[in-house]
Amino acid sequence: MKVCVTGGAGFIGSHVAQAYLDAGHDVVIIDDLSTGKRTNVPGNARLIELNITDPAVADVFAQERFDVLNHHAAHMELRVSVQDPVKDATTNIIGSLRLLEAAHRNGVGHVVFASSGGAVYGDQSVFPADESHPTRPISPYGVSKRSVELYLDYYQEVHGMTSTILRYTNVYGPRQNPFGEAGVIAIFLQKWIDGATAVINGDGEQTRDYIYVGDVARANLFVTEQRLRGAFNCCTGIETSLNELVDHLRRSYGATALTRHGEGKPGDLRRNVCSFDKLRATSGWTPTMGLKEGVHLTADWFLHRK
Repeated sequence: MKVCVTGGAGFIGSHVAQAYLDAGHDVVIIDDLSTGKRTNVPGNARLIELNITDPAVADVFAQERFDVLNHHAAHMELRVSVQDPVKDATTNIIGSLRLLEAAHRNGVGHVVFASSGGAVYGDQSVFPADESHPTRPISPYGVSKRSVELYLDYYQEVHGMTSTILRYTNVYGPRQNPFGEAGVIAIFLQKWIDGATAVINGDGEQTRDYIYVGDVARANLFVTEQRLRGAFNCCTGIETSLNELVDHLRRSYGATALTRHGEGKPGDLRRNVCSFDKLRATSGWTPTMGLKEGVHLTADWFLHRK
């Protein structure tokens, strides 16, 4: 199977690309390296350096004749999406549409799309949220993710191009970018490595559902090979407060790890946790990495990376 992984030089996308390669599939990565790194690209994958908003995307799909599109390339800065919704939509909606048009016109049979449980569901009314939870995004980033989900429904219904939507919760692990606004584990570890103080926003009792990137990559492989249709949460179903997470991080870091409390972020979700029952029942996938072990592996990578 020949798979196109957009964003495959990034944090999650590079792990997904490696999972496909390990399973014996042919992988071509499209990434403009604006946030991804060439060093993240797996050795057996081929990189095409290109922005997904570039019309040349159509030529790539015409030449390569992919079987599957796995779409991870995205603008991911939530606060920037609030400040500049047009920038967010240009990449996340227009760029995605260029890919989907190129895909359906060039024989791609299936699409896997990286969406967001937290951003798409918004303020939860049920804990954990399953896929029937109302989608009420409260940021342009969330709106863009939900918009692409709806476009995928259209391409499936009208053009017969099937799709799997994976709604991730908080993904963490090796290779995560510590310099963006997302990814508290990577951000805190980098702060401590730099000798700085990490800031806990608010009281630290806000909760998230943290899932290890290796489990996410395995979910992508499962849903691709089984050609699952529809939206599925990719998560652990376990709530962890920021304060609890920091305790795990301190123990794994094993050195001076300073923190202080700062102001809470406006619009920050108080609780976010999702259910993976649908994905387990349909594909057999379950997360296997516990938070304590996953944090330890992540801290070890940050401490020993070159």
